[in-house]
Amino acid sequence: MIARDARSEHGIALIAVMSATSLLLALGLSLALTTTIEVEIAANQRDAVQTLHAADAGLERAMADLALADWDAVLGGVVTSSFHGGDGAVTLPDGSRLDIQQETNRLRCGAAACADADMDRVTAARPWGRNNPRWTVFASGPLAELLPDAAIAARSYCVIWVADDPAENDAQPLRDGGPPALVDAANRDNPGRGAVWLHARAYGPSGARRAIEAVVERDPRWPSAQLRVRVWREIT
Repeated sequence: MIARDARSEHGIALIAVMSATSLLLALGLSLALTTTIEVEIAANQRDAVQTLHAADAGLERAMADLALADWDAVLGGVVTSSFHGGDGAVTLPDGSRLDIQQETNRLRCGAAACADADMDRVTAARPWGRNNPRWTVFASGPLAELLPDAAIAARSYCVIWVADDPAENDAQPLRDGGPPALVDAANRDNPGRGAVWLHARAYGPSGARRAIEAVVERDPRWPSAQLRVRVWREIT
């Protein structure tokens, strides 16, 4: 009877030890998983913030070149920034491929390919009809090319598009500030003259994507080499 009780006590003790070991193992695995997830979240947050700053840096560079350019030539795609790596397909920092021409078409009409009629169509996103912006690539390339001596390990690719300000009423999206298409008491001037719309997008590591839009204008009170930002917003 005493021997059987001893064996029972040993069995209960073994079960208790195994239960405690399993509990500690589960807690350890949970802590390791939580730590791994938090590290990944922190890394993704860092990449997202860096990519947003990359988009803003690309926008600033485009503005510097745009200030000295003929805007009609820019809107027509004849003149581009000196920071311009083309508008074809490129490999992004995360190893994926980006077809810049397809992205341009998506900005123009919401599809990978579009014709003039598609770009002039009135939609909820593009309600200006013949004054709808016709985006063209003005600047593009790795952010590292903008940094002297690679002082910062920048791993983002930037593309900056430019289009006519949709506040214009000249029905000429490839020209800045033409006369109103329909002249009447309400349309004696072109409110969009001297302003263009910029869309800057940065593609970072880990699939990070950030975009900024700005409407910039020439300010007659400032030197010709400076632009004033009328509107700035992050696109989410």
